[in-house]
This record gives sequence, C-alpha cells and structure tokens, in this order.
Amino acid sequence: MIEKVAPQTLEAPEADVQVAKTAKVVEEKPTVAAPQDIQNVARIIDLPNRDLDPLDLNRRRDDDQVRLAGGWDRNVRQWRPDWVQYDEFYRPVLSNPYRDPVRIVYVYQNAPRVAFIPPLGRIVLEVAQYAAYSFTAVVTNTINQAVNVAVGSFFGGGFFPGVGLPLPPPPPALVNYANVPVQVRYPDATYQPFRVSKIVDVGPDRQFGEQKVLLDGVTPAWGEWRQTPSGERSFEVHKTQQFPGLDDPRPGPLPGDYQLTLASDESPSGMNKRDVYLIAVAVACGALSIGAVALAVFMGRRRRPLH
Repeated sequence: MIEKVAPQTLEAPEADVQVAKTAKVVEEKPTVAAPQDIQNVARIIDLPNRDLDPLDLNRRRDDDQVRLAGGWDRNVRQWRPDWVQYDEFYRPVLSNPYRDPVRIVYVYQNAPRVAFIPPLGRIVLEVAQYAAYSFTAVVTNTINQAVNVAVGSFFGGGFFPGVGLPLPPPPPALVNYANVPVQVRYPDATYQPFRVSKIVDVGPDRQFGEQKVLLDGVTPAWGEWRQTPSGERSFEVHKTQQFPGLDDPRPGPLPGDYQLTLASDESPSGMNKRDVYLIAVAVACGALSIGAVALAVFMGRRRRPLH
C-alpha cells in the first residue's frame, strides 16, 4: 500500500492571514533584477554550495549555527496555496500574513525578478505570459535574517487591459489529477513511492526538458508519467527546484520537506533492515541449535558401550 505524504507548509495565525487577505492590494511591476539583488537574497538564505552532494538530504554545514541566527531551520516548505489568489484580470495576488517583510524571487521572460510584500500586506503581479511560475519566498526579520523560506507557484496569463477595455480571456483550464502515487528516482538514489493529494500537469518543459508538474499544486518537479503494476497513473520525479529564481532544476530535497525513505532501506517483501536482521539472527540461532542437537546425538552414539 502506498501511503499519502503531506507536505509541510508555512503557518501563520489565522487572524493575521485574514488581515493580509483583506489588505489594500499594491500593484508590483518588478523589473529585471540586478545580479547584486539576486546575490543578496542568495546570501540571506546561505544558498547551498552546488558542489555539495545534492542527495545528502540531511547534510548541514559547519557554520550553520551562525547562519541560522534568524531562526530558519533550512527546511524549505511550501508557500500556502490559499495565500495566492487571482483578481478579476486573472493576475496573481500574493498575501503576506507575517509581521515581517517577504521577498518573492521568480523568473519571468527568462529573467529573474524580485518582488517585495510588506508585513500583513498583499501585492498583485502583472504576468501576461501564460505559464506556471514557481517562486522562492523569503521571510526576513528586522535585521535581514531569514526566518522562513518556502517555494510557491502561481499562473500567469492575466493583465490589466486598460480602462473601459474588455477583460483578458481566462487562462486555459488546469490539468489536475487527484491522489497520485509519486516516486523520486535520481541518478544515484531511488526513494519509496508515496502518494500526494493532487498533481497539476504543467506540460512538457522546453527549457529544462521532460514533463513539469506541481506536487500538491505547489512543488515543481520534472520527470515522466508512468503506471504502477496495478495500472494506476503515477509520476516519476527526476529533478526538482529548491530555490526557484536562484537555482536550476536538479536532483535534491523536494520543497515541502516531504519525508522520503530510500528504497534500499526496505527489503522486497516490505521489511526494513531491522526486521531482516532479527530474522537472520533467529535463523542462525535455530541452525546452531539444530547443529548442537545433531552433534549431541552423534557423540552419544559413539560413546554407547559395546555388548
């Protein structure tokens, strides 16, 4: 049986969520970000060294005690889907339910952009080109240290046409699949299948190749559709993107901090290493006991007196 695994999402007090969702919308039109702006965000989150093993999901650097002074535990969570809404022009509206500012980093028209959401505020983005856009959200404290980091997604295709002009056409309907088995298969590691609540199929990715999907409607993943032995539709993940706008897709931990188990940790029968070890010990002890009995019988026969 393939168990469902829920992603970790950012949390905020419900009262603050409601304040942010009803705040006055500020229109943001980020220009192409300067390299220094991108480097500043990367420095805040201490973007992992690309030379580190991307499959070492639990690795921590020696200077983490200094880097984590802001309180971020290095787990990249999901930006709550309900914190992204759309206005009457189909433009994404992003709410910030925190009493700290949030930076949003994303790529639009092949160039990185950085948007700023004030505390308990919300912004609307002009994203006329239809596509699925993943972003990195960085919550910072008063001294510009990372408090939380998450990955979110929104869809483009909306724009303000001008006063008195007709509304833009609605974006195409999304292709959704519910309750889908997923297996992460990287070049040097394969993980046990798990199930997600839904997958949004974005379609073939011309830039990075393969099929792009959004796990639970948020986490970007690239791979291919497959079928389980029972004929159920499933998706095989070959790469993901931990920091959209700051890095490229590659094998690594899935944003949303999905708890994955290496397939090598399980035997084909579904038993874990500990179970296999205990069974092996029991079998060995049984074999020794049988051997001891046989030896005793054999020795007894040799000592039997002659008549």
